[in-house]
Amino acid sequence: MNNEQSTELTLGQLEPGSPHALPGGGYVALEVLTDRFGSRMHQLTVSNGRLIYTVILERGMDIGELRLDAGKISWERDMRYLLHPVHVDLADNEHSGWDSGFYAAVAAIGPEIFGTPDEVRTVHGTGSYSPALPESVLLSWDERQITLEGKVPLRGYEAVPVYDKVIRIITCYGAATLLREDTVRNLTDMARPVDDGYHIQLAGPYMSEGGSYILPVPPGKMLLRDAAPPEENPCAVYDTETRLDPIRCYQYVPEPVEGLAALPLVRDYWNDIEGDSALTAEMLVNAGQDTAAYVIRSLRCYPRSLIAKRATRDWMYALEPCKTRPNSLKQKTIDGEIVYVGPHGECKGWIILGATHDPQEIATLTQMIRSAAE
Repeated sequence: MNNEQSTELTLGQLEPGSPHALPGGGYVALEVLTDRFGSRMHQLTVSNGRLIYTVILERGMDIGELRLDAGKISWERDMRYLLHPVHVDLADNEHSGWDSGFYAAVAAIGPEIFGTPDEVRTVHGTGSYSPALPESVLLSWDERQITLEGKVPLRGYEAVPVYDKVIRIITCYGAATLLREDTVRNLTDMARPVDDGYHIQLAGPYMSEGGSYILPVPPGKMLLRDAAPPEENPCAVYDTETRLDPIRCYQYVPEPVEGLAALPLVRDYWNDIEGDSALTAEMLVNAGQDTAAYVIRSLRCYPRSLIAKRATRDWMYALEPCKTRPNSLKQKTIDGEIVYVGPHGECKGWIILGATHDPQEIATLTQMIRSAAE
């Protein structure tokens, strides 16, 4: 925390169904959820007085939903996808696997692999299916911000974890933003690859009439993957009545976006991101140009991007900041893309998520991001 005086709550001090008031009109609440197989999970809801987010503890502290000014800015997802990790066979790549429990607005990918599985690693790794240690979960606050943190031993592929994560989620009172930081730690005596990122679903009900991606890359440099049919406009978000199948995934290298470090929505977290100024941003804007959601992140942490689009029954428009292209680890090694962490070392990554209803703020961010693509 940035101030000396702070207050703390452990998970054991929260009573399910009894919200605990926080300064600035905020609160924290604990809810016990039951999946369709009867397994219990714990969900924390944190409000800063304006922005509300949920965190699913058994699901790698994934962010389940995001709301701003009572409006949902994350996707509408059927609760049948919210599964306890014991009910998900990550190795079943032909039928369900990682996708069978794919529920969260912000799902952790990796840290073992971002993308294509191999003989050992399952698609997208195990971070989203690794429960947090209940005794490690701590909520603290001072007069400026609220911080939720916890430790997640990674499920992995060996008898004992070879990685764990320390996760922090920070939000300032009354802000329309939050910061999520994942620190992957190597628990072994040998160097290990860290290949992580996020699958982020910010196309909520406000996008139901369609809209567009605002990206820091020229459309001509967006690579359509997997031999999918081309689109006239790769940045289009279609309304909920329009079908888009099969999935379209575009990979690209985002350009730096100048001026982001000077914006209040970044300066609020300047000390927490240790003054990292190599920044980029991506945004989803609705057809009315009056609501948008965005991701700001460090290019040092996540120098590559994907967007994923599919409009069938689940209407998915995703942003995926990442370290590498979604190829096999063998191919990434050949291409020299892999980031290695030394024995007992660590690797940090962070993102800022936010939303706005201010047309002038939307116009400013749009101009900044599009200028980077010119």
